[in-house]
Amino acid sequence: MSFRRPELLSPAGDWDCLRAAVANGEALGQRSANRSACAQACRPPYQLIVDQVVKGLGDKKHLLSAQDLAGLEQLPDLIRLGVASCKIEGRLKSPEYVAAVTRIYRAAIDDAFDSNLSLPPEVKPDHIYRLEMAFSRRIYSGWLKGMDHQQIVNGRFGKKRGAFLGCIRQIGPDWVELVPEVLVKPGDGVVFDTGEDTKSEQGGRVYEVQGDKLKFQNGQIDFRKLRLGHRVWKTDDPALNRELRASFREAPAHRKQPVDLIVLGKVGSPLQSRMKTAENASVEVSSSQLLASAKTVPLTSASLCEHLGRLAGTRFVLRGFRAELVGEPFLPIGAVNDLGCQAVQKLEAFRLPPDIRSVSKMGVESFPHKQRNSPAAHTELIVLCRTFEQIEAALESGVNTIYADFEDIRRYREVVSRVGTAALTFLAAPRIQKPGEQRFLRLIANCKPNGVLVRNLGSISFFQENGVRMRGDFSLNVTNPVTAQLLVERGLEKLTISYDLNLEQILALLQYEPADRFELTIHQHMPMFHMERSVFATFLSDGTDYTNCGRPRDSHSVQLRDRIGLDHFVKADVGCRNTVFNARAQTGSRYTELLIGAGLRIFRIEFLDEEHSRASKVIRLYRKLLERYLRRLCVA
Repeated sequence: MSFRRPELLSPAGDWDCLRAAVANGEALGQRSANRSACAQACRPPYQLIVDQVVKGLGDKKHLLSAQDLAGLEQLPDLIRLGVASCKIEGRLKSPEYVAAVTRIYRAAIDDAFDSNLSLPPEVKPDHIYRLEMAFSRRIYSGWLKGMDHQQIVNGRFGKKRGAFLGCIRQIGPDWVELVPEVLVKPGDGVVFDTGEDTKSEQGGRVYEVQGDKLKFQNGQIDFRKLRLGHRVWKTDDPALNRELRASFREAPAHRKQPVDLIVLGKVGSPLQSRMKTAENASVEVSSSQLLASAKTVPLTSASLCEHLGRLAGTRFVLRGFRAELVGEPFLPIGAVNDLGCQAVQKLEAFRLPPDIRSVSKMGVESFPHKQRNSPAAHTELIVLCRTFEQIEAALESGVNTIYADFEDIRRYREVVSRVGTAALTFLAAPRIQKPGEQRFLRLIANCKPNGVLVRNLGSISFFQENGVRMRGDFSLNVTNPVTAQLLVERGLEKLTISYDLNLEQILALLQYEPADRFELTIHQHMPMFHMERSVFATFLSDGTDYTNCGRPRDSHSVQLRDRIGLDHFVKADVGCRNTVFNARAQTGSRYTELLIGAGLRIFRIEFLDEEHSRASKVIRLYRKLLERYLRRLCVA
């Protein structure tokens, strides 16, 4: 949901307090990873704030920057489990990256099958080096070997590092000495890791290698800023880059498409050339000139194969050739060459016809039609609460529907009991549901709420089968009328409009659907990202997962302070997954009149850590705001 002109939400009680605090649903950088424009909020440095106090972590500043995933070692196990396709993620990476990583995994898969998946995996050092040089913030197996919160994040950097060379042992006027862990050559690029801000670190190209000494040209490095023990990384290998570029300039013969060529020639007729691929793509061309009787050198099978079979520089390779010639035909060689070019051009442009597929019921004929929604006759304000204090404020304010989103869902039964019949109670389900976690859904259903706020597709069937009313949250990503229609058909009575839509797109969506089907979150601390890793376990314990971390999330509050001094909230869910919420609240209050005019009548405000008086004030102000605009539209 994109709201422009960011301003701070003031605690004052006048209308000015309802100004936009954060620009949009993309939270930081005003870009959305859902739309392939990740702002990489996990990569910058942060300070860890524990119980309102800065916790010292030494040279660890990039607290959310995970190491890059590399599953080479686990490939045989994955194949044995039945994995039939491996995906390589390379968003915005270079062609050299694609060439390096694809070749390495292709070789590793082939090696696994050659050994019949019976031998222990052997990860070749050269493969690791090439992965690190392609692009690496250090590589790690992620969760493939099981959860380990202590290993997933290095913490020292958030950008490419390459291969580790070693630590400085001696420093000279234009050189450093270390014991290289990988080969280093003149021309290679290196960077010096001093543990300080990675934006201002020093680096350059090696000018000369003398044993363990790396020499640099004068003025390239300020050696006075280097210290013994500083880490050195190899960030660029020009020789490797040249090798990779050469690998994709010309496709190797075994990757080319084989073709069969048949040539038919008869004096007094055109010369005909027929090309056919292994996939049955076939083209036929004929010469514009008629074949004449040869007076000197006639066309032969060998000469035609030589001139018509020239496929260098194309994606084809000649597999079979046959010539059927009657008499001693003649055609100028230039005309023969032109005929070959025509055949290749037609074959390059040839595309197999698409598969015939049946049209589903969601075809064009059933696509929702635009409809004109009248301005809302009344409005409803829903409040999402994360504490009992906020629930009390909502009940005292006369709120009719409360969404409860507690970290400990064991307290949901108490939530339902406290609210009673004073309001409708909808309990929020987890955003992520893994195998074995259906017990969480069962616990929620057993609390007998008025309904649930569904946050993932996997839980819809469970609640539908158990007769529980459902409303869809933002994480179902409703951005178009087709998605909305499908979810309503699955039993969801209301849908939250996706945070990725700006005002113009929200108004467009409301034209296609009954506006009373939707609700819009108009005030909240935007969830910036949701992650499996636990910040609590990583930095407040030595545990590897929830079984041995000591549950520090139960006794500590944690925030992440960014480079401009904003403290972003970190909250854990029932599965110990963490959500980072923006420090500043967002409001769309200035657009409320437009939205009511478009027919929208259900608005939501979400609280995070607001205490009772603050929650009461925000509810009161939004109530007045909705009433004010509704009266204005009714008068108009």
